This record gives sequence, structure tokens and C-alpha cells, in this order.
Amino acid sequence: MDPEHIAHVAHRAECTHVHPGYGFLSESPKLASLFRPPGSAHADGMSVNATNIRFVGPSVETLKIASDKMQCRELATSQGVPVAPGTRVHSAEDTRKFVRALGRDAFPIVIKALDGGGGRGIRLVRTDDEIEDAFRRCIGESGSRLVFAEKALVGPGWRHVEVQIVGDGHGTATHLWERECSIQRRFQKVVEIAPSTLSREVVEPLLQASLKMARHLRYAGLGTFEFLVNDRSKKWIFLEINPRIQVEHTVTEEIMGLDLVRVQLLLSLPGASLAAVLPTYSRPPSPPRGYAIQLRLVAEEPRESFRLSTGTITSSDVSWPGGRGIRVDTWLCSRYCGTLLSPEWIVGMDFDSLLAKVIVYGGSFEEATFRAIRALKETRIQGEVRTNVGLLAGIIAHQDWAAQSVHTRWLEDNVKEVSQSGKLALRLPSRDTVPSARPPSTTPRMSGGTDAAPGLLLQPGASFQLSLTPAPPNLAGQAQNHSLVLSSIGHNAFPSQLSGTIITSFSPTPLSFALSQLSTITTSSQYEFANPQDSSHVASPLSGKVVELHPALASVADGSATGKRVRKGGQLVVVSVMKMENIVTAPAGGKVLRLGKGIQVGAIIREGVLLFCTCIVPNMSFMDEIRKIPPVTRFLCGSTLGVTLPVLLQIVSPNRVIFVKELVTRDFEVWRAFTSFFIGGSGINFVFDIAML
Repeated sequence: MDPEHIAHVAHRAECTHVHPGYGFLSESPKLASLFRPPGSAHADGMSVNATNIRFVGPSVETLKIASDKMQCRELATSQGVPVAPGTRVHSAEDTRKFVRALGRDAFPIVIKALDGGGGRGIRLVRTDDEIEDAFRRCIGESGSRLVFAEKALVGPGWRHVEVQIVGDGHGTATHLWERECSIQRRFQKVVEIAPSTLSREVVEPLLQASLKMARHLRYAGLGTFEFLVNDRSKKWIFLEINPRIQVEHTVTEEIMGLDLVRVQLLLSLPGASLAAVLPTYSRPPSPPRGYAIQLRLVAEEPRESFRLSTGTITSSDVSWPGGRGIRVDTWLCSRYCGTLLSPEWIVGMDFDSLLAKVIVYGGSFEEATFRAIRALKETRIQGEVRTNVGLLAGIIAHQDWAAQSVHTRWLEDNVKEVSQSGKLALRLPSRDTVPSARPPSTTPRMSGGTDAAPGLLLQPGASFQLSLTPAPPNLAGQAQNHSLVLSSIGHNAFPSQLSGTIITSFSPTPLSFALSQLSTITTSSQYEFANPQDSSHVASPLSGKVVELHPALASVADGSATGKRVRKGGQLVVVSVMKMENIVTAPAGGKVLRLGKGIQVGAIIREGVLLFCTCIVPNMSFMDEIRKIPPVTRFLCGSTLGVTLPVLLQIVSPNRVIFVKELVTRDFEVWRAFTSFFIGGSGINFVFDIAML
């Protein structure tokens, strides 16, 4: 995302306005500075290059503060608005110092990128052992590579509330009430509602704090001021400013009867005032009417740790809900999209997985909830791309949602129960056991470069000749030919899924099979797949870009070393998906034998690709490892220690005794016997060895 390039395109196209949306550049002071109106000047009084193109958003000065979360905190403190304890940190050690300064009950804390957002560049840390990795991940996901640490206020009672502010840049600002975004996963919002179900007495201080800061900034355009509120203690703190239109602005539009993008555009015109653009709302608005709920439909598989689901979607795959009080904002059209050709869209891993926003409105909270469930029942995304529609239904149908006893960690704490609730709410059988509801097509469809007609071309009794030949075929006569018959089909959603029973010439008995398409990301022949039956193979659990390799893997890759050890649970590979970094850990301890074919930093891989092979070293207890040492060696070592240790301890302070890891030879691992002298006095070695013999 290059601001100068965008400015060049805007001038070449003779644009009148540049609207940054809510993408990566929406909070960029640099982009806004390229479209300063005539007569503008820097804060130091120097003139700047003027342009007749209007930037739709706050001033450059406001963006410099709002795009830096620490400056936002400083603004709040200067205006008497409470914030959680926090500080800038430049290393993991700085973070540990901050934890020590907090004293007792310091954890959990949260590490945040100054320019993070949407769950990117933020990690919750519950123990000291997690600090190092969390710090690295936040740095890796931050464009500025600057982070800060803050006391985390999470768990039961804590709810996420944000206030919608609109100002004209002349010191006049008002609010358009608040939204609640407590249903989150990994700090990414999943369901939003406006207004909050908290009492007006609890919300009022947040409204006033937002207005106070907005008027101080002489805020121009739309902005969201975010807070955490404890519905038990009524304590609240300020989080940050989002100086742009939000993804969830739709629910505010529904309860206020406004088009917020239109408001943005009108306020960007020269001489615009809040009184002229919003005459009804320039003074404190009337209480909100009814409730609106937004449900974020994303291409993720909740049953598989919310794995990104990539693939191709056609217009015939899509069916959206309709009716009074239901709105769908999406980039996908249904089969009735007014075109003779059926368009296709590819869900990849470079951009956000959001497919649609399903927004419902009702005169009461109960009416909006009921309408949301009906809308989700009518939502269909068929084919190879999975969605979280069942999870959304589980949230809305859950008793905690009805009682509004949710909090910012509620979804992550109850994800299995919520998923099960969603199945019941939608009354949808498992996708693994029922045929797809996709209507049959008479025209084969291109998917991943292969013609296929889902649910049509494959029938029980179909027979095939299977020829297996090495690629490239170097020797003649190497082909292996087999017969294969589909004796039964259990689930036919090919190429997405296919299961059933086959009879083949290479097995005397029928075989059950289940074929599931992992991804439609093109995989080059330079990669190899892991064998799920081989415990030494470590596969990538998701598709993405390799951005970091453990030193043990990197040394194997460049040929500088082999056989380096990795420990169980160690962080081996970092895979980036949609700008967020995911960790692949070692399932067991062992020695690295080799990397998978083509695995290197920068490689684009898909799930199931072999990352590396290990020689697994079983975990043994201390006593098991002692027993590996020959009895005679144990006896001699113990006897020697029993005689010499008292003398050594008189000469050398125990605090300075240096334990030499590898004393005799690695083959017999005699050094492990020496750890016994840490157990106690000089005579314990004799007792220990007699017991072991």
C-alpha cells in the first residue's frame, strides 16, 4: 500500500475525493498529508503542497495522534479520562520490567503494536514464559515495529463498548450513541450490537469522555472512541481512537436512520458544518430506536481452530436472506445477479476472510435476536469454502446472549458449546455426513484447473483404470496399472469432499475412503506432502507464507548442521496468513533430519505440506535416564562423588560449583549420573546406587 502511488493515480484520474475506507491506510497521516487543501500549513507554520483533491477523514494532526495508541493514551490522560497502566517497551526485557513494576497480580498483560488493529499486532500474555514470543509476534505484525505493554482487563464482567463520534473540524462534535463489540476471538470482533444493553447510567460517562477528547482534537469526520467497561464494578477505561469509518458502522446506521458514508462525504466539502450536514443531530441526539445486530460471515472453519478456508465461490453457491429488517453488505452476489455468465470469486490468504456482513434490525433486543437467527438460517454458502455461519447462530441462540452475560473472552472460553448450540439452532446435519444442498448443474465447472460437476459425474458402480507412473518417467515399463470401482458413495460434494467404498485390484477387501480438498491454493511440484501415518513428519496445519524458521531448521536448510534438537512444544515455523502470524510447534521432541522440499522463508505453502522430518526422542524421566547408564559406571561415579564431594565443597563454595554437561562420553551419557549430587549430602550417592543395582 503506497500512499504516493495512490496520490498519483488520484491526480491522473482527476478525482475530487479520496476515501480511505477502513483498510491499512485509513489511519495513515502520510496519505492524508498528500491531499491537504489550499492554504494548509504544517504545525510549524511552513506551507505545504496544496491539492484540490479532498481527503475524506480527520486532519493530518489528528491522525498522527489517533494512529499511535500511546499518543491516544496520553491525550486521554491529559483530559482526565482513565486508562489502564501501560508503557512503551522496546524488548522482551522491558516488558518483564513493566510486569515487575505492576507488582502482585500483574498478569495478564497485553502487548500491542502502536499501529495495530483488527486483531493484528496484539497478544494476551498470562505468564512470564509467554512474553518473549508474544513480543516477537507483535513486532512481526507491526508496520512500525513499535509496541507497548498494558495491563489486560479481560474475563467475566469486562465488555467492549465504542462510541460513534462525528465532528466538523471546527470544534463542534456530537455522538451517534454507542456500539458493543464484546463477542470477539483473538481481539477480532465477530458480532456487534447497537446500542449496548448496558444501562444508560453506565454508558453516559463514555459518551461524555468521547466528546471531550473529540472537541479537544477539533475532530473532523467520523471517529470511534473505544472503551472497556466492567458491568459488575462499573469501572471503565479508555482504549484507543479509530479515526475512520468502522466495519460495524452499519448497526449505527440502522438505529439512527443515517448513511454514515454520505455524512463523511458532506463533511469533507469546503465550509461544511455539523449544523448544516446533521441539523437534527448537532445537539445531543434522541435516544436510539430499537436494536441492530451485525454478524460477520467469514471464510473460516471453527471446527478446525478457525482455519482459513480458501477456495472458489460461484454465484450459484450463494443465497442471501431477505425481508424487512434484514440487510446484507457483501462483495458476493447470488445466482440472480443479472448476468448470463456465472461469475467466480477466489478466497485466498492475502486479504481479509470477511465474506459478508449480515445486519438485522428490530424494535426490541428480542425481536432483533429472533430476526438474526432467521437470517442465518436463510444464509447459504455452498461448495468448497467453509464459513462460520454455525458459530454465529450458536452465539445468538445461546442463553448467555439472551441474558447479555457475555464478555470479551466469552466466545473463546465457550467455543465448543457455542458451536454445538449453532448446530441445533440451524438444525443442519453435519456437513461430513450429508450430501451438499447445491443444485445439480448440467455444465461442468472449473475449479482448481479441473472440470467437475459436483454431485453429478460420480455414481456408484463407476469403474476406472488407475495408472501410476513416476514423474518424470525415466524408465519404460514402470507404470503400475490397477482397476478401481466405486461400489458406494457416502458423501458426494466433489471436488470439495467425496467419501464411500471402493473395490480395487491392489486390495483383496473393499476399502472405505474419505477425500477432502485441503485448499485451492496452487501448489508447485517443488513441495511435498507429509504422510499422516508417519510420526516423524511434521505438516503445516494451515496455508500461508513462511516468515520465520527455527534456528535448528534454518541450519539444516543451509547445510551448516544436521541432527539439531528441537523440544516438544517448541516454536518451529511462523506462517503468516492475512498479515497475522501463526505458530507451528513441535508435536514431540527429537532431532531434525531434513526440511521438507521447498521449505524456506518466503515460501507460499498450503496445509498438509511437509515442513520437516524428525527423529523422535521419547521423553524419559530422570530415573529412566539413570537406568540407561551401565551399573558398574553408576557405582564408580557414585563412589567417586561420595569420597571427593565433601572435600570439594570445603574448597569451593557450593554457589560456584559448575556442572559440566558432557564429562565423559555422549554414547554412555555418564554426565547424567553427576546430577545426583544436587540431591543432597555426600552419602546419598551410595544409597542411590545401591538402590539402582
